[in-house]
Amino acid sequence: MRTSLIAVAVAAALATPAVAQAFRIDYVVDAGVEHDDNVQLAAVDPDSQRILRTGVGFVATQEGSTVQAVVAGRGDYRNFDHGVDDGVEGVLSAYLNWVMIDERLSFSIQDELELQAIDRFAADSPDNRQQVNVLSLGPNFLFNIGDTLQGRLEARYIDTHAEVTDEFDSNRIGAAVRVAKAFDANSSLGLNAQWTDVDYDQDLSARDHERADLYAHYIRAQANTDYAIDVGYSRLDYADGERSSGPLLRLEAGWRPGERSRLALTLVDQFSDAADTSLVEGVAGRVAATIPEGVLVDDSAVIASAYREKRVTVAWAYSGERLGWRVEPYAQRLRYLDAQQPDEDVEGVLLGFDYRFGADVTLRAWAGSERVEYTHLGAQEDTRRAGVSLEKQWTRHWSSAISYTRYERDSDLLDDVHQNVWYLWMSYRNRPR
Repeated sequence: MRTSLIAVAVAAALATPAVAQAFRIDYVVDAGVEHDDNVQLAAVDPDSQRILRTGVGFVATQEGSTVQAVVAGRGDYRNFDHGVDDGVEGVLSAYLNWVMIDERLSFSIQDELELQAIDRFAADSPDNRQQVNVLSLGPNFLFNIGDTLQGRLEARYIDTHAEVTDEFDSNRIGAAVRVAKAFDANSSLGLNAQWTDVDYDQDLSARDHERADLYAHYIRAQANTDYAIDVGYSRLDYADGERSSGPLLRLEAGWRPGERSRLALTLVDQFSDAADTSLVEGVAGRVAATIPEGVLVDDSAVIASAYREKRVTVAWAYSGERLGWRVEPYAQRLRYLDAQQPDEDVEGVLLGFDYRFGADVTLRAWAGSERVEYTHLGAQEDTRRAGVSLEKQWTRHWSSAISYTRYERDSDLLDDVHQNVWYLWMSYRNRPR
């Protein structure tokens, strides 16, 4: 209900006459039939079923002087043969900024609804899913320091809620001061100080704490290169008297050797938690929002505890008139600050490929492999996914497709499982791709 109210509020704001002329919505409606040879991802006696599916995905945007907003979401309904309750699963990412006083005062709302696992060690079966919501809202006060510095004071209330994992539920308040100087249209330097007080409804698996961050932010874009870097320091003060501190480093760099290719590097060394990650990865932080392709389950379960994160990702992508591909290896280390959570070392690679046979037929293929080592448990999991789809565009709005997906998981903690899924569907888009 919480997320529904936010979505209604955003939709109502977008529908007002003052913003109607700049409003745009793109949507897709699809329906199909799926064959899943292991619905519950059981190690023995797999249950094969026919599943009827229908879904709606959309992205709505508004760029005006009074309201700036973007809302992207999708809902899927599944009808099972037996043994699993029919139901609707959805994802929603919404951001709205209402300018109350031009260049002085605005109010921002961000809401992130995701589908995540309940048990981090179990496979992605229908019984191991829950809706997780993170809501952030508050005012922004804008000011100038002289003729060259722009300042911003933010206050935030953040509410986190999980459908099943009650220990994730929390109330947070935060404040931030940001001062930036633009050197030209392509580069700027800023100084940021922010503070957050985290109060969990249940502090059994994660402890209440305050977090403070102080860091500089530099961004520069050139003809063939672009990069953004944050450098600073963070400190977490726990209610029980414990303190954790360390450097903050975030780097995103890109190089374009040609018009159709890009090499990107991401480096991260910071404190974070599941709520922070959800807000950072939402539509508010994206260059351009797109219609979600499906209701996807996050590979990791929602965990309340803060953690120390070190991550490196390299992505090499090419997009031609007919051929496109992407290769993305990554490595991550998570060290949880609450003792009940086992630490993780993660290594993986993602592959993507698409080819247009003509103006109306497209072949797509993808694959991913990931190894997670739980260092305190002396155990590891290997997960592999691969799939292929063939899509036919019948008209500017109507298309159909067939896909096959293979899933495998080898675990030292639970039984090994595998799954094969075939899906045939028809879709309608109000705007051609």
